[in-house]
Amino acid sequence: MKHRVLIVEDNPLIAIDLQETIHELGYPTSGIAHDFDSARRLAPHSDFALVDVNLSDGETGPRIGRYLSDEFGIAVVMVTGNPEAVHSGISGIVGVVSKPVTPIVIQMLLEFLQSRRNGKFGSPPSALRLFAPN
Repeated sequence: MKHRVLIVEDNPLIAIDLQETIHELGYPTSGIAHDFDSARRLAPHSDFALVDVNLSDGETGPRIGRYLSDEFGIAVVMVTGNPEAVHSGISGIVGVVSKPVTPIVIQMLLEFLQSRRNGKFGSPPSALRLFAPN
């Protein structure tokens, strides 16, 4: 079974492109959230989340990621044009990848998250700056 992916991105063009890529790879999405409230509504239907740092309600991506992980056990990866803004040690964040993200990186990232969810620890994609577990 492939897990559902939540996209947390306030730029509609980027969000739709990401959603199409994820669907083409055979993964379902639980939806697109543009801020904390919409992410909270979609969280119960999600297994993985790709979260931008800067959203319509400010630089709330890391807080959203921590919430999604802590409250729902969602595996969170930050996807941002500003990876320096995301520090390791944020509770629940698997790591960070830089935008723009190619479809092959998304594929490798989702396969990596899928293997982790299934109790295996495969090789992370080279584009992923993996954070140490807390």
